[in-house]
Amino acid sequence: MRSIFLFAGTLSVALVAVAGPPAVPPTPAAVDDIVYVRPFTLETGFRFDWSKERPLVTSGTLLVLRVDEDLVIPRQAAEPVLYVGDGTAQRVNHGNESGYVIAIVPGDVDLSQAPIWFGTPELPERVDAAMAKAERALADKAGIKAFSPTKINTAATKGGERLNVADLHALLRGPVAELVLEYSPQEKRLADAFRVPVAKQAPKPAED
Repeated sequence: MRSIFLFAGTLSVALVAVAGPPAVPPTPAAVDDIVYVRPFTLETGFRFDWSKERPLVTSGTLLVLRVDEDLVIPRQAAEPVLYVGDGTAQRVNHGNESGYVIAIVPGDVDLSQAPIWFGTPELPERVDAAMAKAERALADKAGIKAFSPTKINTAATKGGERLNVADLHALLRGPVAELVLEYSPQEKRLADAFRVPVAKQAPKPAED
């Protein structure tokens, strides 16, 4: 009898391991809603690692998007890539528990003309301009459209005026951490991590 229980327990663990997360929903898939829009400018830019070209970003837009949780479940494989217009956006948090994703969109983008969607599962750092163009064509074919001006204006009013901050670290420590706490409080640890002080490089000793 004991061996039967041991076998049953082992089988249960195996089934859970095999089951894993739910299957990735079909893509392209539009995000459900846009709830926050806020442009920003940085005194010191950063390299955008969420695309193959890695452009230098000195300005952009913060977005908060309501999404299908199954699209953003952390996986041990390629995940659906978030696109805004003709390029990728950086997902700051997972959002699978809250249903909200905070995203950084590099450069200037006209949201009235830019659909927002999840494309083919991939590693964002491998997405180049040609791949982004192909994904945009698939989104257009699927009928994914930009949000209405009313939606965008409401989200922009929620976001407020342009942010002017020193660098990416300051953006994450302040506005982004606050957005995580407001829209995805289940990820408080992420906000806390953003707020850990950045160690400054020790000054070089004076030469004789």
